[in-house]
Amino acid sequence: MVEKTFESIYTTLKDRILAGKYSIKMRLPIEDDLIAEFEASRYAVRKAIRQLADDGLVYSVKGRGVVLLEHTPQTQQFNLNLGQLAGIKALNTDKTLDYRTDVVSFTQEIVDADLSTKTAFEIGIPVYAIKRVRLFNGKRAVIDINYFNAQLTPGINAEIARKSIYHYLQHDLKIKIAVVKRMLRVDSAEMVDLKYLDLGQNNCVGNMISIAFNDTGRQFEYTESHFIPNEFVFNQLIRN
Repeated sequence: MVEKTFESIYTTLKDRILAGKYSIKMRLPIEDDLIAEFEASRYAVRKAIRQLADDGLVYSVKGRGVVLLEHTPQTQQFNLNLGQLAGIKALNTDKTLDYRTDVVSFTQEIVDADLSTKTAFEIGIPVYAIKRVRLFNGKRAVIDINYFNAQLTPGINAEIARKSIYHYLQHDLKIKIAVVKRMLRVDSAEMVDLKYLDLGQNNCVGNMISIAFNDTGRQFEYTESHFIPNEFVFNQLIRN
């Protein structure tokens, strides 16, 4: 039999992943089994897996194999690659900034059908629901609307939210953040934006939506960062 190309391996594995064939174990078969199944070279199998990783479907973990990221129709919309894009504060380091975070809302909620559709979290799980306003030189420029899976990120409180949730997750809970998917879009301003942002004459907001996964493939965060559209510039360097 003719050896399968990496494209055909990639297509077959992608179809199986999206159909849920590997969802129970949350990982792909080991590399040697894929080589045997597809009668393919190691190079072809690895190239197919790299393409699946680029699609945000899998993540390779040393000693654990290739882990599947939780996926839903919502998470599959996140296909914009923004590389190692930093936070908004870091994006403006060329300016003199007086930077402050105000936690304006902190509650715990149970995910219902509407929230599940929005965030891709399963119905019935507890989440921390947080709203944080970022002030730059006294101007309310960004509001972060965060949802964190409380089962995977226990102990978050308002003070941690005011300082740095990611510092707490990585340094206190020792969570390994494997993949962050982002989508950048422009939305009409909603009541929350009119209430908390200094929009001036703007009737729309920039919206950076992020979903984050740990190294077991579980989604632990959904965040929308609404920002004044004419206040920030996003840069990306692409290397081929």
